[in-house]
Amino acid sequence: MLLGNNAGPNAVEIVLAGLASCLAVGFAYNAAARGIRIDALTLGLAGDIDLHGFLGLSDKVRPGYRDIRVTCRVKSDASREQLMEMFDYVQKTSPVLDIVRNPVGVSVVLEA
Repeated sequence: MLLGNNAGPNAVEIVLAGLASCLAVGFAYNAAARGIRIDALTLGLAGDIDLHGFLGLSDKVRPGYRDIRVTCRVKSDASREQLMEMFDYVQKTSPVLDIVRNPVGVSVVLEA
């Protein structure tokens, strides 16, 4: 718990949830489009973050995730090779994964 009551996800946890949701939707959509039945799909995400950057205790540490790991568990009638090929494709076409992997210009305006 950091600066709260642990009553809900914090912002960086929501980023992981958004990424998981995008990958799951892409996986389900592509499976349906290819006629692949999915009986179960679970995505597990974890990330490494050093709070020294976020808390301003070090200017040598990024305030965000250093690494994000995605584990996909799927039960399906498809072969492992079909699932691997499809999951590679899902990663190439995921908007959220693209945002996380590549720098994105952000304009921030303070209206006070």
